[in-house]
Amino acid sequence: MESSAKVDSGNFSNPTINLIAMFEDCLGCKWTIHLLTQIRCGTNRPGALVKTKKGLTTKVLNECLTRLVQFGIVEKFTYSELPPRVEYHLTSFGQEFAEILDQIAALQRKFKMDSDRSAEKRI
Repeated sequence: MESSAKVDSGNFSNPTINLIAMFEDCLGCKWTIHLLTQIRCGTNRPGALVKTKKGLTTKVLNECLTRLVQFGIVEKFTYSELPPRVEYHLTSFGQEFAEILDQIAALQRKFKMDSDRSAEKRI
C-alpha cells in the first residue's frame, strides 16, 4: 500500500531569519548537535531519536525538532498511514549547516591536540 507524505520544510525562505541568531539558538540547545548527527546518520523517527541519548525526553525532542523545522534545517515528513508515521530529514540547507558543525568539530579536535602538545612541552 502506497502512502503519501505531507512535508513541512519550515520557513527558512523567510529573509528575516538571522543566520547568526539561528546558529546561536541551535547551539544553545544541548541536544541539537546530537539530533542533527543522528538524523544525518539515518535515525529519522522520533521514537528512535529519543532512545539515542539518555536524558532526552519526548517533550524536549519535540521542541528541538520543531525549532529545527522552523529554521529550515530539517524537514518533517508526515505519512498518512495507520499507525501514523513521522520522519525527519535534513534539508539541503541542513546538510550545509551540518558541514559547518563538522568544521567546528575538526577545529575542536585540532585545538585539543594542540592543547595536549602544549601541555607535554610544559612537563
